Amino acid sequence: MSEMGFKTFMKKGLFFDLYGTLINIRTDENDPWVYEMLSRYLSYHYVNIPPDELKKSFFEGIQQYLSSSKETYPEVDVYKVFFDIMNRYGKKKYTKSIVVDITMLFRALTIRQFGVFEGLYDTIANLNTKYSTAIISDAQWVFAEPEIAILGLDQFFKLRLLSSRFGYKKPDTRLFQLAMEKLGVSPQDSVYIGDNPYKDLPAAKKAGMKFILFSNECKEYNGYKPDECFNSYYELDNILRKVLK
Repeated sequence: MSEMGFKTFMKKGLFFDLYGTLINIRTDENDPWVYEMLSRYLSYHYVNIPPDELKKSFFEGIQQYLSSSKETYPEVDVYKVFFDIMNRYGKKKYTKSIVVDITMLFRALTIRQFGVFEGLYDTIANLNTKYSTAIISDAQWVFAEPEIAILGLDQFFKLRLLSSRFGYKKPDTRLFQLAMEKLGVSPQDSVYIGDNPYKDLPAAKKAGMKFILFSNECKEYNGYKPDECFNSYYELDNILRKVLK
């Protein structure tokens, strides 16, 4: 077979932040009602802890895990926080599945807004035919994975690197390096898309990626400037053509 006109096509890598970039979400972890409801439900599992003590234990548990970490940018696993609370205040040993359910209930009680941004599904479906895609996010696996599935994003992103599984978070670059390695793409052929210019932007740039900022002011942040910015997913395909030309 003649090789004339044949061109090897190498897919480039698109990496997305999750919350604030793919998922439009608002939560309130300080609402006393959350802990009142969760305390009541925990009593059915023989965990006796008043709402105020539950709230205090939750936030203190997070700080304890963060302060004990040797990482520069430490991340907590809230599953472990709830595991510790339940086994400290409960009357029996609790299985992983029960702790996961309690943690997901906590999340459900905190959510005030939840959905995807307009134009996301059509845009991502189109981009998936042109690029290799993955999620790199500071996120809690215990509820991020089900939320990705609830919104149908799992069909687009088979590779999902969530900080709570690793113990460190952005702007640490290791998740970015691992993601590129897993997709088999080079930094110069990779773009990270995120909404937080103070964490997403420096992490991507230090990893050698290009960076596109979503729904934020397009300017320099602490010495780093996005390659492009956008406010609507309907714009993203054309912007990527410029950035990855």
